[in-house]
Amino acid sequence: MGGLLVSYGCPSYRVEDVIRRVGEIEGHETQAFAIPTGLFVSVRGSDGRAPVIRMTRVREWGTDLDRLVLIDAIFNDVADDILSIRDGREKLVGVQNRAPLYGNPSVIVATGALSGAAAIFFRGRIAEMVMATGIGAVVGLITWLAGKRAGARFLVEFIGAFVAALLVWACTRARPDLSREVLIPSAVISLFPGMTLTTALAELARKNLVSGAARLMEAFVAFLLILFGIAAAIAVEGLIGTKLGPAATRTALGWPVQGLAMVAASIAFGILFIMPKRFAWAAIVSASVGWIATALGTRYLPAHVAAFGASLAVCLFANAAARFTQRPAQLFQLPGMMLLVPGSVGFLSLEDFLRGDFASGQAKGFTMLLIAGGIVTGVLLANVVLPAKKLL
Repeated sequence: MGGLLVSYGCPSYRVEDVIRRVGEIEGHETQAFAIPTGLFVSVRGSDGRAPVIRMTRVREWGTDLDRLVLIDAIFNDVADDILSIRDGREKLVGVQNRAPLYGNPSVIVATGALSGAAAIFFRGRIAEMVMATGIGAVVGLITWLAGKRAGARFLVEFIGAFVAALLVWACTRARPDLSREVLIPSAVISLFPGMTLTTALAELARKNLVSGAARLMEAFVAFLLILFGIAAAIAVEGLIGTKLGPAATRTALGWPVQGLAMVAASIAFGILFIMPKRFAWAAIVSASVGWIATALGTRYLPAHVAAFGASLAVCLFANAAARFTQRPAQLFQLPGMMLLVPGSVGFLSLEDFLRGDFASGQAKGFTMLLIAGGIVTGVLLANVVLPAKKLL
């Protein structure tokens, strides 16, 4: 069960708590050590014998809320003595062999819709939204094709960013009025490791130092691959005499359009995170809480304080919903948190470095860290003020 939880995106501290609880149910002293790529478990019985130690290697991981909900139900049945350990293991095998909830076409469409919504959030116009939707769908197609080859999947961020930047260049050559500053981050928004960065900081805050440091480096490498892909595309442009010009001033569209973009982004996140269809409402409500809290916060407060308030609001809602529905808090937390993660700010700082504006790049990089710190603090405070009372 622990290995499946790691592969489906469960934070290390939650995996370790669940495994300790399973050991307690059977009357064993159990210790677990989870990292993003594996799990170590030590089980000592009451007979005084040497502990049994096992290790499992996780080679593929991501976020799968559908399977996470199923594993949570199995864990609850075992904890309530409705299922035996043996029957629970058989059900876990069925979960592992379960077909994906959403097909590849749905995932590609969702990736495009997310990019289109991001263009609105980045103060783009309808024209940028349409272009970003198409380029984002191409990035989703690249992600699917690269995932079918063992070696290519490690280059998804580079290939996706490179192709997206070239397509943006082609679009802006045909339509000079389009904003590259909107199109590029919107097109590659699905590649941003914002949630990985925030989870890493949360694990570090909980003293899961090895797992947190590993995720932090994973996010850093993903940022570098995205940056290098865009830099390679800019180099290609330079060979034919095109230079990256100054950023243009942009004006955000009205609240109704942004509200529609928020709904589209929440549904897209639900598909990309493989959320059970019966909980689609949770994605929209969670994203709405985060969006409204962010909009109100940024009007009166600095960005990092607004991120703290929005994170606190989303996690309080998620923990309350987890109590009411007896489902994992992550189910109600992730869609709203994804609208808060600071990945886009980090990318914009890297883009400034590409332009040679090092002072602005350093300032935006520091802002990214402050926003991430505010999000993590909001998560930790919510778990103290209103704990979910669930291990998952």
